[in-house]
Amino acid sequence: MSSRLRGPAVAAGLAALLLQAPASACSTCKCGDYTISLFGAEKPFESRFRVGVDYVHRSERQGDPAVLERETDEQRLLLGLSYAVTGDLSVAAQIPFVRKQIRDSDLARQQAEGLGDIDLVGRWTLLREGGVSGRHLAGVRFGVRLPTAEQVEDAAGERLDIDVQPDAGSTVPNLGGWYSYFRYPWFVTTTLTWFSFGDGHQDFSPSDAVVASALAQYGLTQTLALQLGLDARHAGRNRFLSIEDRDSGGTLAMAFGGVALRVFDELVVSAGAQVPVFDDLNGHQEEDPVLRVGLAYDF
Repeated sequence: MSSRLRGPAVAAGLAALLLQAPASACSTCKCGDYTISLFGAEKPFESRFRVGVDYVHRSERQGDPAVLERETDEQRLLLGLSYAVTGDLSVAAQIPFVRKQIRDSDLARQQAEGLGDIDLVGRWTLLREGGVSGRHLAGVRFGVRLPTAEQVEDAAGERLDIDVQPDAGSTVPNLGGWYSYFRYPWFVTTTLTWFSFGDGHQDFSPSDAVVASALAQYGLTQTLALQLGLDARHAGRNRFLSIEDRDSGGTLAMAFGGVALRVFDELVVSAGAQVPVFDDLNGHQEEDPVLRVGLAYDF
């Protein structure tokens, strides 16, 4: 091959390899609004301070099995703090500690753990209708995800793949709305939020996303409740090194089922699972069921 043709041929070959690589940093994770439990399933009241801990376990597969498939296992521990500044304004922070393992079909493996991207969220009540404190409540939700994720390195000091890093390291402003309905034994809440992702670590550029959540809770007793929900996420394709990832983005919907138990009035224990019920994902992507266990304590 002549030197005139060799350069373009090498560049084309590298581009082809990148395009065939596994998806860069999962795009189907975080399907749903996990701050719902942190803000609480009861009507907000001034000066309430809540501390919550949630454990989430999920896994997914991305990439063409005939070329190279990547499986991701993730365990995420979320420390949450929320405070009601007034009866209408609540603020919250979620601090994630993440452990990830990736396994490729060529038997390559990587593992990392560390601090993820911290979420700061606010919720403002704009509407109260029905009764003294309101049966129908609605308002806006706003926040920002901070690029606090650690970049984990191997023993030689080289950064591990972006797929296995605790989070993308991206600044993500977000804005949305919410609605809640209260009539014992029923509680229903819905949220719709738009996330605008900035560039992350290692030239990774997540796509903007829209996330919708709906949760219904039925109180069997004053202390035990059943929970059913539906979470959905739609996003475009991510970009890595300015190259579009074909195995990323699309639409995913997951059904949620769980229970919540109130102990000694101040402590709420919850457990449940999300199961995929609909997907229109780009390329080769498959999401497994997600397990979730949580504790929340009110002061």
